Amino acid sequence: MKRIIILAICLLVVHSTGICQNNEIEYYTYKTETSTNNYDLEYSRIAAKDHSSWGFINKAGKIVISLGKYKFLNPIDEKGMILAKKGDKEGFIDINENILISFIYDDVGVFSGSVDLAPVIKDKKQGFVNRKGEIVIPLEYDAFSYVTYFYAPGLAILLKNGRYGVIDSVNKIIIPFEYDKIKWSDTKDFFVVTKDKELANFSFEGKKLTDCRDYQIVTGSPLGYLPTNDKNLPILVKSRGNQKLSSEIKNNIDYMNGSERVKDSMLLQTNEKFAYIDKEGNFIVPFGKYGTAKPFGLGRKAIVANKGIYGIIDEYGKQVLPLEYEFVERPSQYSNYADIFVATKGKEITILDENINVIPVKGIASYIDWNGNLVVSDINDKKGVVNYSGQQTIPFEYDTLFQRSSSGYIAKKGDMYGYITHKNKIIKPFNYKYIYEIKDGLVYVNQEGKVGMYDEKGRIKIPFEYDAIYDTWYNNSDSEKTRFIVVQNGKVGTIDEDNNIVIPIIYGALSGWVEYGPEAHFARKDGKYGLISHEGNIIIPIEYEYIGIPSGGIIKVRKNGKYGAVSWEHKEILPCKYEKLVLDIPFFIFDDKQESKLVALDDGVWKYFNTDGKLLRDNIAEGEIMKNYDYIFKWGEPSNEGYDFHMQQYSIMDLLEDKVN
Repeated sequence: MKRIIILAICLLVVHSTGICQNNEIEYYTYKTETSTNNYDLEYSRIAAKDHSSWGFINKAGKIVISLGKYKFLNPIDEKGMILAKKGDKEGFIDINENILISFIYDDVGVFSGSVDLAPVIKDKKQGFVNRKGEIVIPLEYDAFSYVTYFYAPGLAILLKNGRYGVIDSVNKIIIPFEYDKIKWSDTKDFFVVTKDKELANFSFEGKKLTDCRDYQIVTGSPLGYLPTNDKNLPILVKSRGNQKLSSEIKNNIDYMNGSERVKDSMLLQTNEKFAYIDKEGNFIVPFGKYGTAKPFGLGRKAIVANKGIYGIIDEYGKQVLPLEYEFVERPSQYSNYADIFVATKGKEITILDENINVIPVKGIASYIDWNGNLVVSDINDKKGVVNYSGQQTIPFEYDTLFQRSSSGYIAKKGDMYGYITHKNKIIKPFNYKYIYEIKDGLVYVNQEGKVGMYDEKGRIKIPFEYDAIYDTWYNNSDSEKTRFIVVQNGKVGTIDEDNNIVIPIIYGALSGWVEYGPEAHFARKDGKYGLISHEGNIIIPIEYEYIGIPSGGIIKVRKNGKYGAVSWEHKEILPCKYEKLVLDIPFFIFDDKQESKLVALDDGVWKYFNTDGKLLRDNIAEGEIMKNYDYIFKWGEPSNEGYDFHMQQYSIMDLLEDKVN
């Protein structure tokens, strides 16, 4: 599916939560809004349930471009043009389906705001066309798997004969096509070019600003790290240091799961050296002064450290916060960066604004950066909240605070839980033994240990008659299937959001989510396993000791300690008579030589079968088997009780006993 491209004009796409009907045709509705476009007031995109085709409706709900014609339609742009895919080709139409740019291209992009040209790809070559469909930039550039655009000030980074260069909107070469890589600087006011692992900076006019040097430019996040006045900020560079050790550290699980403070500490082992230069290559801060340094950001300031002691410098390299803190950071949540610095010294946390003025929030002994706010604790371990502007929005009065993404916080006072807003207003009183979060809402545990759910208006949606409620993974993708796994009297089933039973509550366990798993639940009953559809139909009878994840429509099963294979329709492919069985069915087929086969050990003899169960080869050498499949056998005997199967079966009170008692 063609993704919507965000260029100079910000485009917001809102997907309706329901499925609309028009003349008994079901479709999703997509409403779009832009700052300069009035077409979105008149028309909305629609998509078939499986997103295989797209169309448009007008504001009265009448279909004006019907489904079934176009594989994809972009929103209408500010000049009434619609990027469309028809068959395997792409072009542009208007709302009356007049062809504005012919369907002759393999890939087409939207028009750039800076030069009003659209990129097109044909036969693996890219060029650019105007709104009349005329080729303005010849199709002479190497095509990526995606189109490449012009950006302000009307320049495009392209590839030609495997080398990178830059052109302007009349195809004049600004930077010759001789570099390994070219990218925009974080501040978008010059280019960074790479050749033979050395870097240099070029102006937008193609002037070489610095000689190539053997160091790396360290970039921040262009989505939120930089200040609005980001031009002419110093550039952070680093020596290459011990690259092998650096790679090992960055692949370490402790590093990947660690906080910024932990990551900084681990990277000190690499002996990297940092410096700041201007875009002409002059040193603002020389190498060797700091062992840790961050790109410039808030207030045109940068966080630096020497031997693990932190401070802040300004754009001229002057120390504006002395090197005397154990840690300094600018908190962030994805592209949402805080407008504050947070500095830690002993048991005292100081919050500073962009001018390094202290924001008077007192008593913070520790904090956790969570979902765009700081959950803070005082010396008595009472919790509160400070937002990314440095305001304390919730005072130190809770024993537990857990933030949901939008609505508010799960809070604990004494032994009881309640739910509060971001401004400390009580939504649900502190009458509950526990509250926990699932994707579709909050589950409340009452004082009798029963769980239930409320709707957005505070009315009971799921009554307090269950021992646990869990999500189902297909809640994410299909608005018709908002269903929950529930536990009642030790048995498991599913219900919909109106508390109607879908899968009877008679099973010992049901899977909630299985990576690469089938469109069904793994189910356990009386110690045996099977597969049940989302609607409660038995797919694979519950009679096996093990049911594997389907691969190419084939399912590995075990009965009486022996393995076999069945189809999705439960047709026997191999009987349950083999000591070992491997489904060697590639997830992706890259060429015709990749053969799908079933590898089975039959009374000490290895055999290959095709996917229909027909014998391909007999008496396979042990060495060949071990070479190809030894890693699978080392996993041990497969079980549906493994973590990957997420079998839901316990009362939430059992799982959380240590927390609630």
